This record gives sequence, structure tokens and C-alpha cells, in this order.
Amino acid sequence: MSLRTLPLLLAITASLAAQSVQAATTGTLTFRGQVNAGTCNLAAGDVNRTITLPTVKVSNFDAANEVGIQPFDLTADCESDIRTVSFLFTGTPATGNGALFANTGTATGTALSLSHRNVAYIPANGSPAERTRHIATSGQKAVLPMTASYYKNGTSVKSGTLVSVVTVAISYN
Repeated sequence: MSLRTLPLLLAITASLAAQSVQAATTGTLTFRGQVNAGTCNLAAGDVNRTITLPTVKVSNFDAANEVGIQPFDLTADCESDIRTVSFLFTGTPATGNGALFANTGTATGTALSLSHRNVAYIPANGSPAERTRHIATSGQKAVLPMTASYYKNGTSVKSGTLVSVVTVAISYN
């Protein structure tokens, strides 16, 4: 190959390389993402909470089956797109009256009565639908007003403690 043809060969090769680089003038970009629905959580103070019922006397049960009513609220904190929160309660039904929650404390003849305040009792032995309360959100919160009380469960009440564990689980949409 002569030295005179080398510049010509280099010029042809360079023009071919330049044309192939310029051939890609468009491209496709694909973007992927996901939008998830919001969430709700039980308020921090309601995750592991002890509700203290007022101290009552055995003689209080002479006039009423239900005594020592203690109001309280359960709260779920939600994101703005959540409209309804469902609270589901589960626990061990009391012997002799399955609608009440069992007392594992030392008092005898008593059990726990749980209710959605001013609406309806929550039966320990009820179906999931009977043990669930649906609350609309307002201001990104769902607040369920509740009451708990001692309930006479049997013919006689003997002094001691009432201890009952009830689990609450939430779902939302």
C-alpha cells in the first residue's frame, strides 16, 4: 500500500464511522413506578394498652349485673385516602356466658363486658361481623368510642382482680 492511498483510506473509514454514529437519532425511554394505597395504624398509645376499670365492691352487684363502666377510645391514624377503618375484637369467651370476655384474675363470678359506646355490646363468642365495628375517618383518624365494665357472671361474686385480654386488629379502605 502506498503512502498516498493511506490518507484516502483513513478518510473513507472515518466517514463510515461517523455515519453509523449519527444513524441513531431517536430512542425509547420506559418509566416504571407504582402508586400504593395509604395505610392506617393503631395510635401508638393503643398498641399495648391497659384499661383500668374503677374499683367496685361486691355489694355493687346486688343492684346491677353491670358495674364499674369505664369509657375509653381506640384510635387509628390514617393517610388521607383512607375512608373507613374496621376494628375486629377477639378474646376468650367467659364460661357460662360466651358473650362476655373471660376473667383470668382472682375475682370469681365476674367477666368483662365490652361495648361500642351507646351502640352495641361486642360479644366474645360472636361471629367476626358481630365483633367488628366500622368507623369512618375524619381528619385522618378513625376514633372508636368504647366502654368496658365488670359484668356479673354467675350467682355470686367474690372479691379479687379482673384481668381480661382482648386483641384488636384493624383493616381499612
